[in-house]
Amino acid sequence: MAKRRILIVLAEALLASAGAAAYFLLAPDSGTEEVPADDSAQAQPPAPGVAKDEITIRNITDKTVRYELRPYGAETKPVSRALKSGEIDRFPAPRIIVITYEKYGREVTYSLYPGRPYSFRCDSAGKIDIWAGAHGLETAVDLAPWVPTPPEVIVKMCELAEVDENDVVYDVGCGDGRIVVYAAKAFGARGVGIDIDPERIKESKASAKQAGVEHLVTFILADATKADISGATVLLLYLLPESNELLRPKFEKDLKPGTLIATHNYMIPGWESREVTSEVVLDAEGTEHSVFLYRR
Repeated sequence: MAKRRILIVLAEALLASAGAAAYFLLAPDSGTEEVPADDSAQAQPPAPGVAKDEITIRNITDKTVRYELRPYGAETKPVSRALKSGEIDRFPAPRIIVITYEKYGREVTYSLYPGRPYSFRCDSAGKIDIWAGAHGLETAVDLAPWVPTPPEVIVKMCELAEVDENDVVYDVGCGDGRIVVYAAKAFGARGVGIDIDPERIKESKASAKQAGVEHLVTFILADATKADISGATVLLLYLLPESNELLRPKFEKDLKPGTLIATHNYMIPGWESREVTSEVVLDAEGTEHSVFLYRR
C-alpha cells in the first residue's frame, strides 16, 4: 500500500509539472447564458488543420446535427447550420463564436475560440454533445479529444500491465505525454508517445525534460492510424470505443503476440476473448474509472 501511494504521489507530481488542459467546453450557468471569454484559450496557437481565424466542427455521430452560430456579443441574426455525419464545418472566426444547439431537450450556448477544433460526439449516455480538443485535419481520422488521464488511473494501468525497466511503453494519442513520462520515471521503462497535435508533442517533450527522462522517451508527431507501433511491449490507451475498434486490426497486425494493452474507461470491441482482467479505480475526486487489460 505504501509503495502504491508513493507511485500515485509521483504521478501527481509529474502531472502537476506538465499542467492540465480543459477538455470540455465551459458549461454556462443556464441553457441560454453565454460563456465568458477565456484569454488563455485565445492566446493558444491554431490547432493542426485549423486556420487562426476559423473554427472547425466535426460530426463524429451517425446523425445530422443542427445548430446556430454567431459572433460573440453581436446582435446579428445567428447562422443556422446542419452538419451531416462525418463532415467538417469550417466557419470564419476572427473573434469568439457562440454556438447554440439542443442538449437533453433544451437549448444550450457555448463559446468557441478562433483557431480551435471542436466535434459533436455522443457522451457516455449516448447523447450528442460538443467537445473541444480534437483536430481539424481532413486527411486524418479523429480518434478522440484530448482528455487528461488522472494519476491514479495511470498507476493502475501500469500496475495491471506489470510495467518494468525492460518494457517499451507506447501511448497512441499521448496528449501531453504524461503516461509514458510516468512509466519512464517510475519504472525506468522506455516510452514512445504518438500524437497528431504539434502542441501536445511540444508539451510532452517539455514534460520529459523536466522529469529527467528525455533519454528514455520519444515523441512522434504522426497520424496514429499510420504510425509504427510494432516496437511496443505494452500499449496504453485512452481512446473512444469506436477508435479502439478502428485500430483493432492494426493492433492485430502490428503488435507482437503477448503484448499487453491497457485501456482507460473503454473496451476494445471484438477483443472480449483477449481480455485478461479489469479493475475500477477512484481518482482524487472520487470518480470511478475502469481499466481493461488485454493480451495480444
